[in-house]
Amino acid sequence: MVGFHITENNEIELMEYDAGTTLADLAAELESFRAAAPDLRTGECKGCGECCSDDIPVLGLDLAVLPGIPDTDPGQAVGSILILPDKPDMDFRRKAIREMCEWTNISELEATLLFEYNNAEPLILARQASGECCFLKDGLCTRYTMRPYSCGLYLCNMGPRLAYIQEMIIRQGTWHAYNKLGWISKSDIPHNPFLKADSYDKLLVSDFEFDLKNTSEQLFFYF
Repeated sequence: MVGFHITENNEIELMEYDAGTTLADLAAELESFRAAAPDLRTGECKGCGECCSDDIPVLGLDLAVLPGIPDTDPGQAVGSILILPDKPDMDFRRKAIREMCEWTNISELEATLLFEYNNAEPLILARQASGECCFLKDGLCTRYTMRPYSCGLYLCNMGPRLAYIQEMIIRQGTWHAYNKLGWISKSDIPHNPFLKADSYDKLLVSDFEFDLKNTSEQLFFYF
């Protein structure tokens, strides 16, 4: 079971979910809640499709299911379907994580998650000349049932908890995509939940609720 509600600020917020709730469950239940929301598709969504002109992240697991992206060589889809970021500088990554640990009291895992959160440049879908997503036609998605996971989980009016989980999913999914592209090894991201499974219905939402509260005060002095 997944529970949502509309807050006083007209945001859709995640209230609760069962221990066995998967990422697929989260997206499906959010879609159902949006469809059933009174008067509006969401608290503020106008059904305008403007979000289809934003940068749309493509996660590692999306590479195997999106039409036109060969799983064995995703690079073949660059330009027509995918736009790739610069490769991560792993030497800089290691140095930054080491310094955060040395200069603060946060753990290596906390430092790693913070670095990955702030340095996750996603793969994104290519756009048409109009600026719209390459899969959009006449205002409708032509790949709706096979769209990136981030599309199904996106809201323009998320509450803080739901937004945090979404951001963690996208950032960890981005680093997993770097692995799928062959840019980094699994040993570089052993904590990444996406290494546990090959589909969204096998990944638990709870795996993405990383507790980083301990880092706030420490990083104030670091920066």
